[in-house]
Order: sequence, then structure tokens, then C-alpha cells
Amino acid sequence: MESLLLALLATTASAAPSPNSQPPAIPLTYNYGGYPRIQADIAWGTPPQKTIPTIFDTGSSGFWVYGPNATINDGSQYHYTVGPCNKSVHNFYNWPASKTHAKLDTKHGYAFAYGGNGEIVQAPSSINDSFSFGNTKWPALSNNEVALANWTVVAQGDAGCKIPESDFDHSILGLAPISPATSGPSFRGNLLSQGKTKSSSFSMWFDKPPKSAKGSYQGTAIFGAIPSKSKYSGELVRLKQTPSQGTYVGYYVSVPKLTATSITKPGKGHSIGVSDNTVKQCLLDSGTGQDRLPFSQKQALSVTGLIEYDKEASFLAWNGSCDSIPPAATLNYTFAGATAGKSVTIAVPIRSYARGEFDQIPGVDTSKVCGLSLSLDEYGDCTFGAPFFTAAFAVFNDEKKQVALAQGGVSTGAADGPGGLGPVTVIGAGQDVPGSV
Repeated sequence: MESLLLALLATTASAAPSPNSQPPAIPLTYNYGGYPRIQADIAWGTPPQKTIPTIFDTGSSGFWVYGPNATINDGSQYHYTVGPCNKSVHNFYNWPASKTHAKLDTKHGYAFAYGGNGEIVQAPSSINDSFSFGNTKWPALSNNEVALANWTVVAQGDAGCKIPESDFDHSILGLAPISPATSGPSFRGNLLSQGKTKSSSFSMWFDKPPKSAKGSYQGTAIFGAIPSKSKYSGELVRLKQTPSQGTYVGYYVSVPKLTATSITKPGKGHSIGVSDNTVKQCLLDSGTGQDRLPFSQKQALSVTGLIEYDKEASFLAWNGSCDSIPPAATLNYTFAGATAGKSVTIAVPIRSYARGEFDQIPGVDTSKVCGLSLSLDEYGDCTFGAPFFTAAFAVFNDEKKQVALAQGGVSTGAADGPGGLGPVTVIGAGQDVPGSV
């Protein structure tokens, strides 16, 4: 990874943007319903086509979107097995209709695997083109390389082949570091090689939560730069990292400490213990729809007043409607800093976990119970997914192998385009995250 990044830096140093120029940016959303994750609504081509929900994924590195004549196959619960259900993809990037597309590259094919190989995506070609966003206040980004997928096999049952194709991923934009374990076009590598950024670093955060528990969260990602302190509160702390041995994909940090208080009668915080002491690291993965954590569920229920719903299905829940969850109720995760004596606490509102993941289960009355996208008592796993990112201001700096966090969910301006971004600071090659400790 280092050799590739250094080579890219050597070819782009003279073309780096000035500190006051607008960095490449992508508006983000986190919606309600189904199995939501952090996403960008991307409209490919010129003129812009219909937006395609694109998973903004720090847990993978490749960038793909469906092209014409693509098929999604499911109906078999077994991995690597073609099922009886073939579904034509209706919402895709129709590259021949774009005036700005480059020549189609059919010499290099790609394959992407997700969920322990439960979803395998085949992309026999790639192309470069411009894309814009559902929020048109944000400027389009030109000359982006993307793999064109035409076939996907998903390991899941589908009685009667009734699951609509719209329920499946239609595009994933991977943000994990370039490494020997990754494949496919790299969005950040593309920006760097074209001189649009000075480093492969990026920052991401969400604004204040929506007033309604079912409202959409609005966020921003900027590349090669960091915004002003108005987008976060407290110190920006570089984390102690504990990556896996050998090849791996994604960003891993040490397991934090968890504290919480009663939701209805907040008071002194209580520590919640770890249920699996063998887990030493946590993956920061915005492409996962749940926080899956190795903390004691029994203790968490006792401290917070949450319940385990165990009727038609089993999941963590609030005993009431989602809107009845007090906005100030949080789970507090304290991460050790890489600098001695430093740490950072990310307070994640419990409302951030109320995203409707279990609403469609027959028998679940959403006026009386609010299912949460949170799984505790995980053994052998620690993953901070989309809910965590609603409250975390995060900076990823590959050249220095740094991940820095501060409390997010405090700002405004994401819906306003560059006018709401405020001043930014370019992150130079080999530079520490500006303002971090």
C-alpha cells in the first residue's frame, strides 16, 4: 500500500490543490427503513441520470455500479450457488447515454465479495465518467473510474422470487485503504492520481440529528482535507489502532469502554462490561447497518432500560415508539488515544439505532416497540457501523496510518452544499491530521 501511495504522490505533487480551493466532496444520508447504511445518492453521466443509492463503505475498497443488462440472482441460501431467481436491474448507469463517458475498458474485469462471500458481484469492465448528486447544491465530480457490474449472486432464500431488485445494493463506493487484499477501481486513488487531492485522506461527519426519529440524517465527506472545528466538539484524537495480522481490509481500532445511564432517569454513568475478552479490535465500517459489539447485553438492559424483544423475532428494542426515545439518551464509547494520556468519548444517541430494521416483521407494533440496529453479546466480532457514524466525526489518513475521532452530530450545513461547509484545511502528503492530538 505504501509503495503505491508514494508513487501516486510523486506524480501528483505539482498538481495539488491550493489550501483555499474546494476539495472533492460527497453529500451523505442515513435514512429510515429496511436495512439502511451510510449512502450517497449519485447521478451518473451528462446529463445526470436517475440517482442510484450508493453505499459509502469504509469496510471495502472497490467502486462499482450496475451497468446495462445486469442481473441479480438469489433464491439459494448456499454460498457460491446460483438460485432460481433472476432479477433484471432497473436502476443502473446507462453509460452509452452519457456525453462525458470515456472509452469502455474491457481488458480488466473485477469481482467483489461481501458478507463472508454471501454476496458476490461480477464486473467485467470499467469506465470513467462524471457524476453528480441528488442534492444538486453540491458540484459534480468529473472523470471517476468505476467498475460496471452485470451479475450478482446473493446467498439467501427467496420463496416465490418475491424480493424486489430494488432491495439489493446497486452500487458500493469503497473507502478502505488500498492493499494487496483489495481489488477494483479506487475512488480515492483516482482522485490522488489526477491531482485533485494532495493525499488520500478523507473526513466524514453528520450534522445534528433530525427532529423526527424517522427523519433522514444529513452528512458530508470531503477528500484530502478537513473542515473547521465547527463540525465537531471536543478534541480530535488519533486512536490507538490494532489491525489484524497479515492482509486485511478496513480500519481497525482498539475496543473502547462502554458506559451508559438510565434512559428515563439519567444519572451517574455505569460501565458495561465486555462479554468476549478475546476481542481486541473493532472495525469501523460505515457499510454495515448495525453496531455489532462484544458488550454484555444483560448489563446494558439493566442500566439503560432497553428490552430484548423476543416474540416474532429477537432483537434489542426500546419499549415504546421510536419518537418516544429521549433525544439526550446515549451510549458512550471511550476510545484510547495513540498519544499517551489521550482518549475520546463518542456519545451515540440511542435514536441513531432506531432506523426501522425490524419494522416489517409480522406482529411488530411500531407504536409500542422500537427495534434497534444494535447487537450486543457478539462473540469474535466488534463492528461499529452506520449508527456509530452519525455521532462520530472521523478522519482517515492512510499515509500516516491514522484514524482520528471527535464527537460529531453537532453541526449544520450539509444540505447547503459548499456554502455550508465553511473553511477547510488541506491534508498534505505525510502530514498528521491537522488539529489532532
